[in-house]
Amino acid sequence: MKTIHIIAIIAISFVAGMFGGAFSERVFANTNADQKSPEQVIARAFYLVDENNKPRAGMAFDPEGNPVLYVKDRSAKTRGYLTCAPKGPMLVLADKTGGMVSFLEANDDGSSSMGLMKTSGKPRLMMVYKPGQGPMLALCDEDNVAKATMMVTDGKPNVTITQGNKKPAISLLSDPKKGAMLAAWNSQGQHRLSLGLMHDKPILFAYNPDDTGLLFNTQRDGRPALGLLSDGRVVWSATGVAPQMPAMDGILDQILR
Repeated sequence: MKTIHIIAIIAISFVAGMFGGAFSERVFANTNADQKSPEQVIARAFYLVDENNKPRAGMAFDPEGNPVLYVKDRSAKTRGYLTCAPKGPMLVLADKTGGMVSFLEANDDGSSSMGLMKTSGKPRLMMVYKPGQGPMLALCDEDNVAKATMMVTDGKPNVTITQGNKKPAISLLSDPKKGAMLAAWNSQGQHRLSLGLMHDKPILFAYNPDDTGLLFNTQRDGRPALGLLSDGRVVWSATGVAPQMPAMDGILDQILR
């Protein structure tokens, strides 16, 4: 190779090194550089755009004047946002159509909630807490009907499985001072089966819709009482003592009162 060619290659490499370094410093800023950052940035909105100059994220105010931090997909659909509404902050995640599919909110009154949705307004799982009452968990079917709930109200836990007509099917109840009960309802919403403890004494009853069935409880003097009922009246007793029970509709009230 001629000497002139070698000298030219060396010169080109030197110039490229100088300009390449300068270009790199301008494009890829050194975050550790000892440069003074601005004390404040004041603006009404910030927008982050992609390579096609389409907004993909931003910070702005909604029409009601609430601050919003949001992100969008390539179809310009808002997929998530964080806002501070008048009642408190809220985080929302959306599907590809823009419909709400999950949310988390905390209200200024101390209540909070979280939900998973099929789409906006159609919950599938909800968790709610209200001060002075307690927490609740609800599971809903595809028709937006709550089919199972778990809650603690005033210190009393309750687990309920619901029928299609929104009436209870099975409930597990407890009152720390009065007892616990497993209860079942028929398809007409009539309470017809229970097993539990009332004031530490066992209770069992199973009724047909015509109020025929089986009763067992413990009398106030401690004697057990087992009997068969017909039309709501004791017609036979295995122990010679007719069981005394509150009205069917009032049994759960007796425990949860």
